[in-house]
Amino acid sequence: MKNLTKLVLGSLSLLGLATAAAPAAYAQDAAAAPAPDWALTGTVDVQSDYRFRGITQSNKKPAPQGALNLTGPDGFYVGSWASLINWQMNGINNNPSVEWDIYGGKHFDLGGTDLNVEAYEYAYPDANTLGGAAASYFEGIFTLSHTFGPVALDAVYAISPQFSLGGGTGNYIEGQAVLTITDWLTISTNIGHQWVDAALSDYTHSDVGATATWQGFSLDARYVGTTLNKVTCAWYMGTKNACTGGFVATLSYTLPIWSQ
Repeated sequence: MKNLTKLVLGSLSLLGLATAAAPAAYAQDAAAAPAPDWALTGTVDVQSDYRFRGITQSNKKPAPQGALNLTGPDGFYVGSWASLINWQMNGINNNPSVEWDIYGGKHFDLGGTDLNVEAYEYAYPDANTLGGAAASYFEGIFTLSHTFGPVALDAVYAISPQFSLGGGTGNYIEGQAVLTITDWLTISTNIGHQWVDAALSDYTHSDVGATATWQGFSLDARYVGTTLNKVTCAWYMGTKNACTGGFVATLSYTLPIWSQ
C-alpha cells in the first residue's frame, strides 16, 4: 500500500510541476476541420504485458491486439476489440486464450463536459467452465471528461450486474489525468478501485507513464501497481503472481479506413 501511495502521489506531483511549467496561453493555432458524419478506424498494437485494471491478463507475456471503431453522427459509436490472453488458471480448465470485446455508446455534451454512456461486453469465446459460471460479463460504463487547457481529466464509474465467473455485482471507479507536453508527447496517471460482491478483497490500482505519437503510431510506457497480495490476487486470476507491479510498453498503429 505504501508503494502504491507513493506512486500515485508522485505521479500527481509530476503532473502539477509540468502544468506549472506550461504556457499560460494554450490555444489551437487553427480551427480543427469538421469531423465526418461517419468514420471507421482500425488499430493494431502489441503490449509487453496486457494489464486490465492493474492485473495481468497475459501471464506477463506480450499480447497482440486489434480493434475496429465506427463513429457516427450525434456522438454515437460502436466497436470491437480483441487480444490474446493467458489467465493461467492452474489447471482448473477455464483458461481462455482470447478476449473479444464488443461495445457501443453515445457522447453527450454537457456544456463543455463530455458524458460518455457505454455498454460493454467482455467475451471469452473459448473459455471452458465445465458448466459453471460464465467467464464473459457485461458492464455499463459512464465517463465524464473535461479539458482545462493542457490538462484533460476523466472520471469513470462502471457497474456489472454479474461479474466474471459468478462474482456477483461488480463496481468500479477511476480517475485519470492527462497532460499535453507537446503535440507529440503526453504524460498521464490513473487510479482506480474495483469491488466485487464475492471477492476476497476489493483493491486499488494505479499507473503513471508517458505516450509519444508520430503520424499513426504511438508508443506508451508506464509503471502499473495494485494493492492485491498473493492470496487475494488468486481469487481474481487463479494465480498468485498476476497482481505484482511492473512496467508495461504498448506500441500501436491507428489508420483511417473509411469516412463519409
